[in-house]
Amino acid sequence: MARLSYLEQYQSHSTRKNSTSSLREFFKSIYGEASDLEGLAQRYFSEGRDYKKDVEDFFISLNGRPPKTIKLRLTCIRTFLSENNVELEAKFWRRLMGRIKGNRALTLDRIPTPQQLKEIMHHLPVQGKALFLVLASSGMRIGEALQLTVNDVELDKDPAVVRIRGDYTKSGNSRIAFISKEAKESLQEYLKIRDKAIEASAKRGRKPKEATRLFPQTESNYRFMWNLALRKSNNGSRDPKTKIREHHVHVLRKWFKTRLAVAIPVDIVESLMGHEGYLTEVYRRYSEEDLAKFYKQGEHQLLIFTEAGEVSKLKEEVEEKNRQLQQIINGLVSENLELKQRIKTVEEKIEEFIKFLSEAWSQRG
Repeated sequence: MARLSYLEQYQSHSTRKNSTSSLREFFKSIYGEASDLEGLAQRYFSEGRDYKKDVEDFFISLNGRPPKTIKLRLTCIRTFLSENNVELEAKFWRRLMGRIKGNRALTLDRIPTPQQLKEIMHHLPVQGKALFLVLASSGMRIGEALQLTVNDVELDKDPAVVRIRGDYTKSGNSRIAFISKEAKESLQEYLKIRDKAIEASAKRGRKPKEATRLFPQTESNYRFMWNLALRKSNNGSRDPKTKIREHHVHVLRKWFKTRLAVAIPVDIVESLMGHEGYLTEVYRRYSEEDLAKFYKQGEHQLLIFTEAGEVSKLKEEVEEKNRQLQQIINGLVSENLELKQRIKTVEEKIEEFIKFLSEAWSQRG
């Protein structure tokens, strides 16, 4: 009997990853190693263990970890036991969860400034720059972006559209997202070398397993690129308590939210990020074209290589030019109407003169 077969039902990569990570830590707390998860699971249920004590010992081993991490680990182990017909009473889990102090992450994230992001991007390879500009300007999770295929992105539209399938998302619901013109340009440059890069990897015997993906390398590879760029750009500061980088990849979602919410309604921003509480209502009220217009209104807030002030100035100049052009058009329309009226008057007088000549000629005859 396969003890971990239930993991196969999870479509979300992040869910499977969190579950296996939790199991690995759980078995390490018991056996001191976790090389073969299925083998350890088989061993665990054959030993007649005290499941409550094992869970409590595991809980103690997590001391000092962020509250959210502890809750996630315990939830995964509870599922593991339940899937193998071990049901500990709800009171036990409730009391254990109640001993967790706080409900916020311990690491104090720092949302980077446009200048910091610019410095980081300058130290990324082509594929890394393309991915992280896509994340920063779309609000997608990295796990969602790494499952995209080339056909999921429509670069011929303005703004470019990303269709995120339900198979890729945390909730299982599909949605659309948009990317900035900077991300679009970077993505186009990356696509020029993507196939050659995959071919080169194949020749070295390292062809990516997901070569059909838009970004075929593994998440760990891209995180390595990001962390290396942080270090090279002197933006790799760590939280003094948790030692976790303050500018980790997930802050790009926070960057997206805080920047875009200044320019367009918050519910639109939340729905673009895939937050369930907003998706249904926003999709009921707005069409894809409406959402694209909202995004265009706030896109300047997400630009990294172009200053927002410069964009606003250019926008004002364009609007002024449009106003001047409209005035010229209105003037031409007015002149055209006046000219048409004059022509009509002349035509009427000509008709009257011809009629007069015709009558005069008839009288002479």
